[in-house]
Amino acid sequence: MIGNWKPARRPSGTPLTTLRRKSGPIGGMIVITATLLGGGWAIALGWDKNNPGDLPAFAALLVAVLRLMWRAVVRPHVTVYSDALLVIGFWDRCVVPGAAVRRINLDDGMRIETIHGDDIPVFAFSRSLLDRGQAASAASKMRRAKPARPGTSAETPQVIRTPDFTWADLLFLPLPVLMLLAATGIYGTWS
Repeated sequence: MIGNWKPARRPSGTPLTTLRRKSGPIGGMIVITATLLGGGWAIALGWDKNNPGDLPAFAALLVAVLRLMWRAVVRPHVTVYSDALLVIGFWDRCVVPGAAVRRINLDDGMRIETIHGDDIPVFAFSRSLLDRGQAASAASKMRRAKPARPGTSAETPQVIRTPDFTWADLLFLPLPVLMLLAATGIYGTWS
């Protein structure tokens, strides 16, 4: 179920804790650095050998892949407030009222199930062997936002979901534009 798409602002109050897997930011930054160095090395190595029109397409692909790795591995996290959860995912951000949490499912990664029927994936945790035990520990910390007696679906606020785009996501645009121009024959036709 998609839920409500409204501007999701941070819940009021002071955050209790921010949860994410330990291997995500560390491993993600290592892979991003290696990809950036490898891409820079490939550009420098093929500078004189390749068609000059290929460089913008390769650079756009490299930048888009780097941003995608940032969104998928480094950025996802859950901020626990006293009465809500702020879930930053791959493309969206969700504010989950604590009273709306039915259960936190750890069967396949991590998912938050609400009394309204929402099923919210938590990309900050996975079933990876590197993250073994962290998901269960994080789930117990996330349960702090859940009151002792949850309300009924009629009296509990809805989950607020919104797409989460930043200015850095404009880095995705050159790649499809260059691919469209190449497919139409406008880009890359010189010799």
